[in-house]
Amino acid sequence: MPSPISAVMVYNNNVVHLHHSPSIWPFIIATTMSKLESRPSLKVIDDKAFRHSVTKIEEVAEISEYPFTKEENRCIVRKFDWHILPFVWACYLFNSLDRNNVSNAKSDGMTTDLNFPDEGYSIMLTVFTVPFACLVVPGVMLTRKIGPRFTIPGYMLGWGAMAMINAGCKNFAGVLVVRLILGAFEAGFAASLIFYLTTFYTRGELGKRVAAFYSCQALSGAFSGLIAYGVFQMNSKLWGWQILFLIEGAFTVGFAILTGLMLPWSPSTASFLTDREKEVARLRILKDGSTAIDTKFNRKAFFKPLKDWKFHVFASIALCYGVAASVAGSFLTQIIGRFHYSTVKTNLFTVAPYAVGTIALCVTAWSSDRLRERGFHLASSLIFVFIGCILLVALPVTSIGPAYFATFLITAGAFTPSVIFHTWHQCNDPTEDGRAFRVGTYTFLANLGGIVSAQIFRDKWSPAYIIPLAVTAGIEGLAAILVIGLRMWMYLDNRKRNQAQGVNWQSKDVPTEVLVEGPKNPMFRHFY
Repeated sequence: MPSPISAVMVYNNNVVHLHHSPSIWPFIIATTMSKLESRPSLKVIDDKAFRHSVTKIEEVAEISEYPFTKEENRCIVRKFDWHILPFVWACYLFNSLDRNNVSNAKSDGMTTDLNFPDEGYSIMLTVFTVPFACLVVPGVMLTRKIGPRFTIPGYMLGWGAMAMINAGCKNFAGVLVVRLILGAFEAGFAASLIFYLTTFYTRGELGKRVAAFYSCQALSGAFSGLIAYGVFQMNSKLWGWQILFLIEGAFTVGFAILTGLMLPWSPSTASFLTDREKEVARLRILKDGSTAIDTKFNRKAFFKPLKDWKFHVFASIALCYGVAASVAGSFLTQIIGRFHYSTVKTNLFTVAPYAVGTIALCVTAWSSDRLRERGFHLASSLIFVFIGCILLVALPVTSIGPAYFATFLITAGAFTPSVIFHTWHQCNDPTEDGRAFRVGTYTFLANLGGIVSAQIFRDKWSPAYIIPLAVTAGIEGLAAILVIGLRMWMYLDNRKRNQAQGVNWQSKDVPTEVLVEGPKNPMFRHFY
Protein backbone atom coordinates (compact mmCIF):
# COMPACT_ATOMS: atom_id res chain seq x y z
CA MET A 1 0.00 0.00 0.00
CA PRO A 2 1.44 3.40 -0.95
CA SER A 3 2.81 5.44 1.94
CA PRO A 4 0.93 8.63 2.92
CA ILE A 5 2.12 11.78 1.16
CA SER A 6 1.34 15.41 2.06
CA ALA A 7 0.32 17.83 -0.68
CA VAL A 8 -1.51 21.13 -1.04
CA MET A 9 -4.31 22.01 -3.44
CA VAL A 10 -5.41 25.61 -4.02
CA TYR A 11 -9.01 25.94 -5.13
CA ASN A 12 -11.04 29.20 -5.12
CA ASN A 13 -8.35 30.78 -2.94
CA ASN A 14 -8.76 27.91 -0.46
CA VAL A 15 -5.78 25.89 0.69
CA VAL A 16 -6.66 22.19 0.96
CA HIS A 17 -4.21 19.76 2.60
CA LEU A 18 -4.05 16.18 1.29
CA HIS A 19 -2.53 14.08 4.09
CA HIS A 20 -3.60 10.72 2.67
CA SER A 21 -2.53 8.05 0.27
CA PRO A 22 -2.44 9.34 -3.36
CA SER A 23 -4.87 6.63 -4.41
CA ILE A 24 -7.76 8.37 -2.66
CA TRP A 25 -6.83 11.97 -3.59
CA PRO A 26 -9.43 12.17 -6.44
CA PHE A 27 -12.21 11.33 -3.97
CA ILE A 28 -10.96 13.93 -1.42
CA ILE A 29 -10.60 16.61 -4.11
CA ALA A 30 -14.09 16.02 -5.47
CA THR A 31 -15.65 16.01 -2.00
CA THR A 32 -13.76 19.15 -0.92
CA MET A 33 -14.67 21.09 -4.08
CA SER A 34 -18.33 20.22 -3.54
CA LYS A 35 -18.23 21.50 0.04
CA LEU A 36 -16.39 24.67 -0.90
CA GLU A 37 -18.88 25.49 -3.64
CA SER A 38 -21.83 25.05 -1.27
CA ARG A 39 -20.79 27.70 1.29
CA PRO A 40 -18.91 31.04 1.48
CA SER A 41 -15.24 30.54 0.74
CA LEU A 42 -13.24 31.17 3.90
CA LYS A 43 -9.60 30.19 3.67
CA VAL A 44 -8.05 28.68 6.78
CA ILE A 45 -4.47 27.51 7.15
CA ASP A 46 -4.33 25.42 10.27
CA ASP A 47 -1.43 23.18 9.34
CA LYS A 48 1.52 24.49 11.34
CA ALA A 49 3.98 22.51 9.23
CA PHE A 50 2.63 24.11 6.08
CA ARG A 51 2.85 27.61 7.54
CA HIS A 52 6.44 26.88 8.57
CA SER A 53 7.22 25.83 5.01
CA VAL A 54 5.95 28.97 3.28
CA THR A 55 9.24 30.63 2.40
CA LYS A 56 8.87 31.13 -1.37
CA ILE A 57 7.31 33.98 -3.27
CA GLU A 58 4.97 31.70 -5.25
CA GLU A 59 3.60 30.13 -2.07
CA VAL A 60 2.90 33.54 -0.54
CA ALA A 61 1.13 34.63 -3.70
CA GLU A 62 -1.15 31.59 -3.51
CA ILE A 63 -2.50 32.57 -0.09
CA SER A 64 -2.28 36.37 -0.25
CA GLU A 65 -5.93 36.81 -1.29
CA TYR A 66 -8.52 36.54 1.48
CA PRO A 67 -12.20 35.77 0.82
CA PHE A 68 -13.87 38.81 2.36
CA THR A 69 -14.82 42.11 0.82
CA LYS A 70 -13.69 45.62 1.71
CA GLU A 71 -17.21 46.43 2.82
CA GLU A 72 -17.24 43.44 5.19
CA ASN A 73 -13.92 44.60 6.58
CA ARG A 74 -15.15 48.18 7.09
CA CYS A 75 -18.35 46.96 8.72
CA ILE A 76 -16.44 44.86 11.27
CA VAL A 77 -14.03 47.69 12.08
CA ARG A 78 -16.95 50.07 12.61
CA LYS A 79 -18.57 47.59 15.00
CA PHE A 80 -15.35 47.20 16.95
CA ASP A 81 -14.98 50.98 17.12
CA TRP A 82 -18.52 51.44 18.43
CA HIS A 83 -18.63 48.54 20.89
CA ILE A 84 -15.02 48.29 22.13
CA LEU A 85 -13.19 51.61 21.90
CA PRO A 86 -15.58 53.64 24.12
CA PHE A 87 -15.13 51.13 26.95
CA VAL A 88 -11.36 50.93 26.49
CA TRP A 89 -11.15 54.73 26.35
CA ALA A 90 -13.14 55.16 29.56
CA CYS A 91 -11.15 52.44 31.35
CA TYR A 92 -7.88 54.13 30.58
CA LEU A 93 -9.31 57.54 31.44
CA PHE A 94 -9.97 56.36 34.99
CA ASN A 95 -6.46 54.90 35.11
CA SER A 96 -4.90 58.16 33.99
CA LEU A 97 -7.03 60.22 36.38
CA ASP A 98 -5.73 58.12 39.23
CA ARG A 99 -2.14 58.70 38.08
CA ASN A 100 -2.65 62.47 37.95
CA ASN A 101 -4.68 63.04 41.12
CA VAL A 102 -1.60 62.76 43.34
CA SER A 103 -0.07 65.82 41.70
CA ASN A 104 -3.34 67.72 42.20
CA ALA A 105 -3.54 66.54 45.81
CA LYS A 106 -0.03 67.81 46.46
CA SER A 107 -0.95 71.23 45.14
CA ASP A 108 -3.89 71.27 47.59
CA GLY A 109 -1.60 70.65 50.55
CA MET A 110 -1.76 66.89 51.10
CA THR A 111 1.94 66.73 51.93
CA THR A 112 1.47 69.42 54.58
CA ASP A 113 -1.77 68.03 56.01
CA LEU A 114 -0.21 64.59 56.53
CA ASN A 115 3.18 65.89 57.70
CA PHE A 116 5.25 64.46 54.87
CA PRO A 117 9.01 64.51 55.57
CA ASP A 118 11.48 66.24 53.27
CA GLU A 119 11.45 64.56 49.86
CA GLY A 120 8.35 62.66 51.04
CA TYR A 121 6.50 63.30 47.78
CA SER A 122 9.34 61.79 45.72
CA ILE A 123 9.47 58.81 48.10
CA MET A 124 5.71 58.29 47.70
CA LEU A 125 5.99 58.31 43.90
CA THR A 126 8.86 55.83 44.05
CA VAL A 127 6.95 53.49 46.38
CA PHE A 128 4.07 53.49 43.88
CA THR A 129 6.31 53.05 40.84
CA VAL A 130 8.32 50.07 42.12
CA PRO A 131 5.41 47.55 42.17
CA PHE A 132 3.79 49.34 39.24
CA ALA A 133 6.90 48.67 37.17
CA CYS A 134 8.00 45.30 38.52
CA LEU A 135 4.61 43.58 38.28
CA VAL A 136 3.80 44.55 34.68
CA VAL A 137 5.16 41.35 33.11
CA PRO A 138 3.41 39.06 35.65
CA GLY A 139 0.26 41.14 35.17
CA VAL A 140 0.15 40.77 31.39
CA MET A 141 1.20 37.11 31.70
CA LEU A 142 -1.86 36.58 33.88
CA THR A 143 -4.01 38.28 31.22
CA ARG A 144 -2.52 36.06 28.52
CA LYS A 145 -3.18 32.96 30.64
CA ILE A 146 -6.70 33.51 32.03
CA GLY A 147 -7.95 36.18 29.66
CA PRO A 148 -8.77 39.91 29.92
CA ARG A 149 -12.33 39.12 30.96
CA PHE A 150 -11.15 38.70 34.55
CA THR A 151 -7.98 40.78 34.78
CA ILE A 152 -9.02 44.14 33.30
CA PRO A 153 -12.07 44.76 35.53
CA GLY A 154 -10.22 43.12 38.44
CA TYR A 155 -7.34 45.55 38.19
CA MET A 156 -9.78 48.47 38.05
CA LEU A 157 -11.69 47.32 41.12
CA GLY A 158 -8.43 47.03 43.04
CA TRP A 159 -6.99 50.45 42.35
CA GLY A 160 -10.38 52.19 42.62
CA ALA A 161 -10.87 50.78 46.10
CA MET A 162 -7.35 51.76 47.17
CA ALA A 163 -7.86 55.31 45.88
CA MET A 164 -10.89 55.63 48.15
CA ILE A 165 -8.89 54.23 51.07
CA ASN A 166 -6.19 56.81 50.29
CA ALA A 167 -8.68 59.51 51.27
CA GLY A 168 -8.80 58.11 54.81
CA CYS A 169 -5.04 58.03 55.41
CA LYS A 170 -3.95 59.95 58.50
CA ASN A 171 -0.18 59.98 58.07
CA PHE A 172 2.70 59.52 55.65
CA ALA A 173 3.17 55.82 56.47
CA GLY A 174 -0.47 55.06 55.67
CA VAL A 175 -0.17 56.76 52.30
CA LEU A 176 2.93 54.69 51.45
CA VAL A 177 1.13 51.40 52.18
CA VAL A 178 -1.88 52.40 50.09
CA ARG A 179 0.21 53.61 47.16
CA LEU A 180 2.26 50.40 47.24
CA ILE A 181 -0.86 48.22 46.88
CA LEU A 182 -2.42 50.60 44.38
CA GLY A 183 0.68 50.37 42.17
CA ALA A 184 0.43 46.58 42.21
CA PHE A 185 -3.16 46.70 40.93
CA GLU A 186 -2.35 49.19 38.17
CA ALA A 187 0.77 47.33 37.01
CA GLY A 188 -0.63 45.02 34.32
CA PHE A 189 -3.58 47.14 33.25
CA ALA A 190 -2.27 49.29 30.38
CA ALA A 191 -0.20 46.47 28.87
CA SER A 192 -3.24 44.17 29.02
CA LEU A 193 -5.36 46.74 27.19
CA ILE A 194 -2.81 47.03 24.38
CA PHE A 195 -2.59 43.25 24.02
CA TYR A 196 -6.39 43.08 24.09
CA LEU A 197 -6.67 45.48 21.14
CA THR A 198 -4.19 43.45 19.05
CA THR A 199 -6.70 40.58 19.07
CA PHE A 200 -9.31 42.78 17.34
CA TYR A 201 -7.39 45.16 15.07
CA THR A 202 -4.83 44.63 12.30
CA ARG A 203 -1.37 46.20 12.26
CA GLY A 204 -2.49 49.00 9.97
CA GLU A 205 -5.41 49.88 12.24
CA LEU A 206 -3.73 49.58 15.61
CA GLY A 207 -2.09 53.00 15.93
CA LYS A 208 -5.28 55.07 15.87
CA ARG A 209 -7.04 52.69 18.26
CA VAL A 210 -4.23 52.64 20.81
CA ALA A 211 -4.14 56.43 20.49
CA ALA A 212 -7.86 56.52 21.22
CA PHE A 213 -7.29 55.30 24.76
CA TYR A 214 -3.75 56.62 25.27
CA SER A 215 -5.10 60.09 24.51
CA CYS A 216 -6.66 59.83 27.94
CA GLN A 217 -3.19 60.09 29.42
CA ALA A 218 -2.98 63.61 28.07
CA LEU A 219 -6.68 64.44 28.21
CA SER A 220 -6.96 63.24 31.79
CA GLY A 221 -4.50 65.94 32.74
CA ALA A 222 -6.98 68.49 31.48
CA PHE A 223 -9.91 66.69 33.15
CA SER A 224 -7.94 66.24 36.35
CA GLY A 225 -7.11 69.92 36.47
CA LEU A 226 -10.74 70.92 35.91
CA ILE A 227 -12.06 68.38 38.44
CA ALA A 228 -9.50 69.51 41.00
CA TYR A 229 -10.39 73.13 40.33
CA GLY A 230 -14.05 72.41 41.12
CA VAL A 231 -13.44 70.09 44.08
CA PHE A 232 -11.00 72.46 45.75
CA GLN A 233 -13.69 75.17 45.78
CA MET A 234 -16.04 73.03 47.87
CA ASN A 235 -16.71 73.79 51.52
CA SER A 236 -16.50 70.55 53.50
CA LYS A 237 -15.19 69.04 56.71
CA LEU A 238 -12.87 67.00 54.50
CA TRP A 239 -9.81 68.39 52.81
CA GLY A 240 -10.18 68.98 49.08
CA TRP A 241 -7.70 66.26 48.18
CA GLN A 242 -9.70 63.72 50.23
CA ILE A 243 -12.88 64.50 48.29
CA LEU A 244 -10.91 64.18 45.06
CA PHE A 245 -9.71 60.66 45.93
CA LEU A 246 -13.20 59.57 47.03
CA ILE A 247 -14.92 60.81 43.88
CA GLU A 248 -12.45 59.36 41.39
CA GLY A 249 -12.13 56.06 43.27
CA ALA A 250 -15.89 55.53 43.47
CA PHE A 251 -16.38 56.17 39.76
CA THR A 252 -13.57 53.71 38.94
CA VAL A 253 -15.15 50.93 41.01
CA GLY A 254 -18.54 51.50 39.40
CA PHE A 255 -17.18 51.47 35.86
CA ALA A 256 -15.09 48.35 36.56
CA ILE A 257 -18.28 46.43 37.33
CA LEU A 258 -19.92 47.73 34.13
CA THR A 259 -16.84 46.75 32.11
CA GLY A 260 -16.92 43.21 33.42
CA LEU A 261 -20.52 42.86 32.30
CA MET A 262 -20.44 44.64 28.92
CA LEU A 263 -17.04 44.46 27.21
CA PRO A 264 -16.52 41.57 24.70
CA TRP A 265 -13.35 39.61 25.38
CA SER A 266 -12.55 38.29 21.90
CA PRO A 267 -14.03 38.48 18.38
CA SER A 268 -15.35 34.93 18.72
CA THR A 269 -17.41 35.90 21.80
CA ALA A 270 -18.64 39.28 20.55
CA SER A 271 -22.45 39.16 20.60
CA PHE A 272 -22.71 42.05 18.13
CA LEU A 273 -21.04 40.01 15.34
CA THR A 274 -22.73 37.46 13.11
CA ASP A 275 -21.12 34.04 12.56
CA ARG A 276 -19.80 35.21 9.19
CA GLU A 277 -18.37 38.38 10.75
CA LYS A 278 -16.67 36.38 13.50
CA GLU A 279 -14.91 34.26 10.89
CA VAL A 280 -13.92 37.30 8.83
CA ALA A 281 -12.63 38.98 12.01
CA ARG A 282 -10.44 35.93 12.57
CA LEU A 283 -9.09 35.98 9.01
CA ARG A 284 -8.32 39.72 9.25
CA ILE A 285 -5.90 39.07 12.10
CA LEU A 286 -4.32 36.11 10.30
CA LYS A 287 -3.73 38.34 7.28
CA ASP A 288 -2.21 41.33 9.07
CA GLY A 289 -1.69 40.60 12.74
CA SER A 290 -0.89 37.12 14.04
CA THR A 291 0.34 33.73 12.89
CA ALA A 292 -2.50 32.18 14.91
CA ILE A 293 -5.25 33.35 17.27
CA ASP A 294 -6.92 32.06 20.44
CA THR A 295 -3.87 29.91 21.13
CA LYS A 296 -2.99 28.52 24.54
CA PHE A 297 -0.32 30.20 26.61
CA ASN A 298 3.18 28.89 25.81
CA ARG A 299 5.88 29.83 28.32
CA LYS A 300 8.76 29.19 25.90
CA ALA A 301 7.20 31.33 23.17
CA PHE A 302 6.39 34.01 25.78
CA PHE A 303 10.05 34.58 26.66
CA LYS A 304 11.43 33.98 23.14
CA PRO A 305 11.84 37.73 22.31
CA LEU A 306 14.74 37.90 24.80
CA LYS A 307 16.90 36.24 22.12
CA ASP A 308 16.28 39.06 19.62
CA TRP A 309 18.86 41.89 19.72
CA LYS A 310 16.22 44.38 18.56
CA PHE A 311 14.26 43.59 21.72
CA HIS A 312 17.02 45.20 23.77
CA VAL A 313 17.14 48.31 21.59
CA PHE A 314 13.39 48.70 22.00
CA ALA A 315 13.89 48.20 25.74
CA SER A 316 16.35 51.10 25.91
CA ILE A 317 13.94 53.34 24.02
CA ALA A 318 11.12 52.39 26.40
CA LEU A 319 13.15 53.38 29.44
CA CYS A 320 14.01 56.74 27.86
CA TYR A 321 10.54 57.76 26.71
CA GLY A 322 9.13 56.69 30.07
CA VAL A 323 11.03 59.53 31.72
CA ALA A 324 9.35 62.13 29.51
CA ALA A 325 5.88 60.62 30.03
CA SER A 326 6.36 60.72 33.79
CA VAL A 327 7.66 64.29 33.74
CA ALA A 328 4.59 65.46 31.82
CA GLY A 329 2.17 63.37 33.86
CA SER A 330 3.47 63.87 37.38
CA PHE A 331 5.53 67.04 37.38
CA LEU A 332 3.86 69.47 34.98
CA THR A 333 2.08 71.15 37.90
CA GLN A 334 5.42 71.62 39.66
CA ILE A 335 7.05 72.98 36.49
CA ILE A 336 4.26 75.51 36.04
CA GLY A 337 4.70 76.34 39.73
CA ARG A 338 7.77 78.38 38.70
CA PHE A 339 5.29 81.09 37.69
CA HIS A 340 4.31 81.51 41.39
CA TYR A 341 0.56 81.43 40.75
CA SER A 342 -2.02 80.34 43.33
CA THR A 343 -2.81 76.63 43.73
CA VAL A 344 -6.09 76.95 41.86
CA LYS A 345 -4.57 78.96 39.00
CA THR A 346 -1.59 76.61 38.70
CA ASN A 347 -3.91 73.62 38.23
CA LEU A 348 -5.98 75.58 35.73
CA PHE A 349 -2.86 76.40 33.70
CA THR A 350 -2.19 72.67 33.17
CA VAL A 351 -5.39 72.25 31.15
CA ALA A 352 -4.24 73.82 27.87
CA PRO A 353 -0.89 71.95 27.60
CA TYR A 354 -2.60 68.64 28.29
CA ALA A 355 -5.26 69.42 25.67
CA VAL A 356 -2.57 70.17 23.09
CA GLY A 357 -0.84 66.94 24.04
CA THR A 358 -4.06 65.05 23.32
CA ILE A 359 -4.43 66.65 19.89
CA ALA A 360 -0.79 65.98 19.00
CA LEU A 361 -1.14 62.34 20.03
CA CYS A 362 -4.24 61.75 17.90
CA VAL A 363 -2.85 63.55 14.83
CA THR A 364 0.48 61.70 15.02
CA ALA A 365 -1.21 58.31 15.45
CA TRP A 366 -3.54 58.97 12.51
CA SER A 367 -0.59 59.96 10.33
CA SER A 368 1.41 56.93 11.46
CA ASP A 369 -1.37 54.50 10.51
CA ARG A 370 -2.12 56.35 7.29
CA LEU A 371 1.50 56.11 6.14
CA ARG A 372 2.21 52.76 7.87
CA GLU A 373 5.31 54.39 9.37
CA ARG A 374 6.43 54.37 13.01
CA GLY A 375 10.10 55.33 13.40
CA PHE A 376 10.17 58.93 12.21
CA HIS A 377 6.87 59.70 13.95
CA LEU A 378 8.30 58.43 17.23
CA ALA A 379 11.60 60.29 16.82
CA SER A 380 9.86 63.60 16.05
CA SER A 381 7.82 63.35 19.28
CA LEU A 382 10.95 62.77 21.34
CA ILE A 383 12.60 65.77 19.71
CA PHE A 384 9.65 67.96 20.78
CA VAL A 385 10.29 66.99 24.41
CA PHE A 386 14.01 67.62 23.96
CA ILE A 387 13.41 71.15 22.65
CA GLY A 388 10.84 71.95 25.35
CA CYS A 389 13.19 70.90 28.16
CA ILE A 390 16.11 72.84 26.65
CA LEU A 391 13.96 75.98 26.48
CA LEU A 392 12.98 75.68 30.14
CA VAL A 393 16.61 75.20 31.10
CA ALA A 394 17.72 78.24 29.12
CA LEU A 395 14.90 80.63 30.10
CA PRO A 396 14.95 82.61 33.35
CA VAL A 397 12.21 81.94 35.91
CA THR A 398 10.79 85.42 35.26
CA SER A 399 10.12 84.56 31.59
CA ILE A 400 6.54 83.31 31.81
CA GLY A 401 5.26 83.37 28.21
CA PRO A 402 8.10 81.47 26.48
CA ALA A 403 8.38 79.06 29.42
CA TYR A 404 4.67 78.28 29.24
CA PHE A 405 5.06 77.66 25.49
CA ALA A 406 7.82 75.16 26.32
CA THR A 407 5.36 73.15 28.45
CA PHE A 408 3.18 72.80 25.33
CA LEU A 409 6.15 71.32 23.45
CA ILE A 410 6.76 68.85 26.26
CA THR A 411 3.17 67.61 26.40
CA ALA A 412 2.95 67.55 22.58
CA GLY A 413 5.83 65.06 22.54
CA ALA A 414 5.66 63.25 25.86
CA PHE A 415 2.38 61.34 25.44
CA THR A 416 2.70 60.32 21.78
CA PRO A 417 5.65 57.88 22.18
CA SER A 418 3.54 55.49 24.25
CA VAL A 419 1.24 54.96 21.27
CA ILE A 420 3.74 54.89 18.41
CA PHE A 421 6.28 52.82 20.33
CA HIS A 422 3.87 50.08 21.36
CA THR A 423 2.24 49.81 17.94
CA TRP A 424 5.71 49.67 16.37
CA HIS A 425 7.02 46.68 18.31
CA GLN A 426 3.62 44.93 18.31
CA CYS A 427 3.52 45.19 14.50
CA ASN A 428 6.85 43.35 14.25
CA ASP A 429 5.94 40.29 16.34
CA PRO A 430 3.26 38.08 14.74
CA THR A 431 2.83 35.78 17.79
CA GLU A 432 0.38 36.36 20.64
CA ASP A 433 2.79 35.19 23.34
CA GLY A 434 5.66 37.27 21.99
CA ARG A 435 3.51 40.41 21.79
CA ALA A 436 2.26 39.91 25.33
CA PHE A 437 5.80 39.58 26.70
CA ARG A 438 7.04 42.58 24.74
CA VAL A 439 4.27 44.92 25.81
CA GLY A 440 4.65 43.82 29.43
CA THR A 441 8.43 44.21 29.51
CA TYR A 442 8.49 47.54 27.68
CA THR A 443 5.75 48.93 29.89
CA PHE A 444 7.78 47.81 32.90
CA LEU A 445 10.82 49.68 31.58
CA ALA A 446 8.80 52.77 30.70
CA ASN A 447 7.49 52.76 34.25
CA LEU A 448 11.07 52.61 35.52
CA GLY A 449 11.39 55.95 33.79
CA GLY A 450 8.90 57.15 36.39
CA ILE A 451 11.36 56.16 39.13
CA VAL A 452 14.12 58.09 37.36
CA SER A 453 11.98 61.23 37.08
CA ALA A 454 10.84 60.92 40.70
CA GLN A 455 14.46 60.85 41.83
CA ILE A 456 15.71 63.76 39.73
CA PHE A 457 12.74 66.10 40.27
CA ARG A 458 13.62 66.87 43.89
CA ASP A 459 12.27 69.85 45.80
CA LYS A 460 15.79 71.21 46.17
CA TRP A 461 15.82 72.00 42.45
CA SER A 462 12.54 73.96 42.55
CA PRO A 463 11.17 76.20 41.18
CA ALA A 464 13.28 76.20 37.99
CA TYR A 465 14.25 72.47 38.02
CA ILE A 466 17.26 73.20 35.80
CA ILE A 467 19.16 69.96 36.49
CA PRO A 468 16.12 67.63 36.18
CA LEU A 469 15.07 69.25 32.90
CA ALA A 470 18.60 69.07 31.50
CA VAL A 471 18.83 65.36 32.37
CA THR A 472 15.43 64.75 30.76
CA ALA A 473 16.54 66.54 27.58
CA GLY A 474 19.66 64.36 27.35
CA ILE A 475 17.66 61.14 27.83
CA GLU A 476 15.12 62.03 25.14
CA GLY A 477 17.87 63.06 22.74
CA LEU A 478 19.46 59.63 23.18
CA ALA A 479 16.10 57.95 22.60
CA ALA A 480 15.61 59.83 19.33
CA ILE A 481 19.02 58.64 18.09
CA LEU A 482 18.20 55.00 18.95
CA VAL A 483 14.83 55.22 17.20
CA ILE A 484 16.27 56.64 13.98
CA GLY A 485 19.08 54.06 13.99
CA LEU A 486 16.69 51.11 14.47
CA ARG A 487 14.31 52.44 11.85
CA MET A 488 17.09 52.77 9.28
CA TRP A 489 18.32 49.22 10.02
CA MET A 490 14.81 47.84 9.40
CA TYR A 491 14.58 49.77 6.13
CA LEU A 492 17.94 48.44 4.93
CA ASP A 493 17.10 44.86 5.97
CA ASN A 494 13.82 45.00 4.04
CA ARG A 495 15.67 46.34 0.99
CA LYS A 496 18.22 43.53 1.26
CA ARG A 497 15.47 40.90 1.37
CA ASN A 498 13.67 42.46 -1.60
CA GLN A 499 16.85 42.57 -3.69
CA ALA A 500 17.58 38.93 -2.93
CA GLN A 501 14.07 37.87 -4.00
CA GLY A 502 13.58 40.30 -6.87
CA VAL A 503 10.44 41.90 -5.42
CA ASN A 504 9.41 45.19 -3.85
CA TRP A 505 7.43 44.05 -0.82
CA GLN A 506 6.44 45.86 2.34
CA SER A 507 5.06 44.41 5.57
CA LYS A 508 1.48 44.56 4.29
CA ASP A 509 2.32 42.32 1.31
CA VAL A 510 3.03 39.18 3.37
CA PRO A 511 0.23 37.50 5.39
CA THR A 512 1.29 37.19 9.02
CA GLU A 513 -0.19 33.69 9.33
CA VAL A 514 2.77 32.25 7.39
CA LEU A 515 5.39 34.05 9.49
CA VAL A 516 5.56 31.43 12.24
CA GLU A 517 9.33 31.88 12.57
CA GLY A 518 9.14 35.68 12.46
CA PRO A 519 12.22 37.44 11.00
CA LYS A 520 13.91 34.07 10.36
CA ASN A 521 11.46 33.53 7.51
CA PRO A 522 12.89 35.20 4.35
CA MET A 523 9.36 36.39 3.54
CA PHE A 524 9.26 38.54 6.71
CA ARG A 525 9.20 42.31 6.22
CA HIS A 526 9.76 44.76 9.07
CA PHE A 527 7.05 47.29 9.84
CA TYR A 528 9.09 50.44 10.40
